[in-house]
Amino acid sequence: MLIPRIDQALEHCEEHLATGVTGDVQVLLTHSLLVLMCAEFEKTIQRLVEDRCASIADEAVERFAVSCFENVFRSLRIAELSGLLGRFGEPHKTRFTDALDEKTKNMYDSILSQRNAVAHGGDVNATLGDVKVYYAEAHKVLDCFKDALT
Repeated sequence: MLIPRIDQALEHCEEHLATGVTGDVQVLLTHSLLVLMCAEFEKTIQRLVEDRCASIADEAVERFAVSCFENVFRSLRIAELSGLLGRFGEPHKTRFTDALDEKTKNMYDSILSQRNAVAHGGDVNATLGDVKVYYAEAHKVLDCFKDALT
């Protein structure tokens, strides 16, 4: 599930790089993209859960289910996403975990770990090119989550 805001940000970064921007600016662009990707992934997961809960006929129960999301959803990690799907039923969790391949999980985990390094002042060794490669594969986690949720 490609996310237009991320796609646009990647294009803008590439436009800047084409002008010869290097060094610290490239690092800052990379850091910003990592944060943006995680924020957009989180919003997408929340929207998918809200859309699923919208199928509940009882509006009060729907509001309750949606309001519980923030108490249940703690992290974008694969294990947390699996746990969230498990709350809808074990078949949802199983569909999700069975659909993910190692490459997709590794690229997704790379975005999360590099973003955490940015956020906590750690060493970030990913380049803008690396982040683009990570995203090209990692966005598939969102597709697997969506498919498992239905």
